Amino acid sequence: MESKKVKNTAFLLLGALVVILCLVLVFGKRGKKDDNGITVVCSFYPVYVIAQNLLEGTGCNVVNMTENLTGCIHDYQMTTKDMKSLENASLLLVNGAGMESFLDNVKKNYPALTIVEMASTHAEEHNPHVWMNVDYEMDCIDYLSATLCKQFPRLEDKIKKNAEAFGNKVFEGPYKKKYVLSDVILEYGKDIQCICFNEAFELFTESLGLHNIAVFSLDENEQPSANEIAEAIEKAKKCEEVVVLIEEDLAFNADKIVKETGAKVIFMDPLTSGDNMDSYVNGMTDNLMAMKVLFE
Repeated sequence: MESKKVKNTAFLLLGALVVILCLVLVFGKRGKKDDNGITVVCSFYPVYVIAQNLLEGTGCNVVNMTENLTGCIHDYQMTTKDMKSLENASLLLVNGAGMESFLDNVKKNYPALTIVEMASTHAEEHNPHVWMNVDYEMDCIDYLSATLCKQFPRLEDKIKKNAEAFGNKVFEGPYKKKYVLSDVILEYGKDIQCICFNEAFELFTESLGLHNIAVFSLDENEQPSANEIAEAIEKAKKCEEVVVLIEEDLAFNADKIVKETGAKVIFMDPLTSGDNMDSYVNGMTDNLMAMKVLFE
């Protein structure tokens, strides 16, 4: 009888142990399914939003190194946190074309780190803000997709599916709208000249076939001088129609030009920040629709 009790106890303990092991295996796998050990660091948001879309559901850890920065990163200084991110990075995705002034230091301090420059798809372009031209954005998606597939071949199928899905979103949204707007501008019949209060907007207007008579670098630390504004006003007075492109919260910088020339103002988003994976598609669509209103 005692022997039977011992056997039953042993079976119960063994059964409990099997259940515990199964739970550990099941929940252990669940905890790790979104972490394949790959960390892809992106220099700033325009690169990050593409990487997010391409690596969605792959288990990769995608990091926006400058997540608290809402503008461009021309003069950005790397922090201790940034350096720690790079220490654990499998790959660094950057815009390139001179956008990241800290890139030489990264190459020096992390010689084994593979760095991919998104803007290399249009190395001949004088303006590094390539995401502001939808055609260039499509090229960047293709280029980064191919690069990521080469770097992480076991994720190739998923990356290609993601690239197709994201590419279709851009194509059906801002890409098509851009060409509709280009036709509207051609039919408008007036010679439109633009004044851009951000170098990113220069590439946007050029992609629509428009011309710029003045382009200013504008942020919290840099504003156009009085002489530069005066020169822009003199040029604008000789034009048939002038449009000012500027961020809404910086609009006061264009007050003098608007007052003296009667230029129309369009509030633009440089698309250097966002809160979800559709931020680029939605933001670029909004920019194009804001422009379209002028010609209706």
